[in-house]
Amino acid sequence: MVAAKREMWVSLQVLLVLTLVLSVLLYVVEHAAQPENYSSLWDSILWSFMSYLGNPGKFAPADPITITGRLLWIIISMLKMSIFAIPAGLVAKGFQDAFAKEKREKQLILIRSRLEKAFRPRQCRYTKERTEPRYVSVVDIEAKQHIDLKDIMDAVNDGANYRLRNLATTQNASEHPQDRLVVEHFPVTEGVPYGCKIDRQSNITIVGTSNVHEAGIGNFAYYVAELGGFNYVSKELEVDEDNPVSFYVVENPDDEASNCKRFIDDVKSLSRGKDKWVIFFISASGAEEPSYPTHFHLIYGAKKGDEGYTDPNLTICDTQRFDAFYQQLTTQLQSEFGYESDRHRYHTGAGKKNIARRIGGGTDTNAFTLRTAFKVTAWDDRNIAIAKTIAENIKSYLGI
Repeated sequence: MVAAKREMWVSLQVLLVLTLVLSVLLYVVEHAAQPENYSSLWDSILWSFMSYLGNPGKFAPADPITITGRLLWIIISMLKMSIFAIPAGLVAKGFQDAFAKEKREKQLILIRSRLEKAFRPRQCRYTKERTEPRYVSVVDIEAKQHIDLKDIMDAVNDGANYRLRNLATTQNASEHPQDRLVVEHFPVTEGVPYGCKIDRQSNITIVGTSNVHEAGIGNFAYYVAELGGFNYVSKELEVDEDNPVSFYVVENPDDEASNCKRFIDDVKSLSRGKDKWVIFFISASGAEEPSYPTHFHLIYGAKKGDEGYTDPNLTICDTQRFDAFYQQLTTQLQSEFGYESDRHRYHTGAGKKNIARRIGGGTDTNAFTLRTAFKVTAWDDRNIAIAKTIAENIKSYLGI
């Protein structure tokens, strides 16, 4: 209806301009023939507009008598029909569009309910935990839920917690990845503008700074938090899709427009204290990165290549507990899943804009990053078992 109202206003403006132009022409040709009736331009304008209303009260001057004037009379009479026909048509079109929109909204509700069925929790064969799939292939949804691609895209765009992913972005270019479109379902918390915040009153907070941009990592981090009973904060929503922003490197911690300030404040509120731990989960070895021989990269503020604990800018306070955690976790990941780990061998968290520093890591709290290869989060079917192993080690070594 809003669009119809706008179109109606434009149409009326066009009719007004045309009427004024025709009135000027009418005055030119009729003034010479009957100057007493068309003594001024106002007389021809009055006649033109009063003719639309049938000239009630006979306020308008006499009708045109010249051939040209009568031709203009015919044109004005045609415009008279348009005055009623165009608004009526636009109003009808507005109602038709409104009914079509309402019908489409009802269709999308049904489509989303069928889409939800594709994300019903399933039992992990390795852990027996019931978890939601990290993503579902678009082809599978089309085949099993009988939803075509356009309906899937409309439902995803219209829904608050679904998004499309291309898994080709999770593979290195040297692997010659093929496009594979999938749908991700992610958690959102009402009233949280950046996505999700879950306070479980834990001394450990799992944080996803870039979940909105990286396939698989959100689901992985979410289940580490859920299986361990930890707090969870994640960026799942983007303010400007054309200018995506990761909160892992924070240019302006006071930026409210991107919801960065709210995000950082929420992380701080859950993690203030030297006995608390914040663990950031981000991805590694995607399309724009090289492949590394290790799959888990732990980052805690030292420079690249420094795998010790002597750097004065570390973002962890309790290095002893962290080292015990690191040694046990890496041993278990290697022995049970065949994955290798490193500390700062290929990445650094030494920058002042790193979010671990922005929240006071190393002074007010313990903060480090667990950068995990897409091979684990997006492709390994043991991802829930791996998440559970990580959660158990965090709880054992870093929990209170």
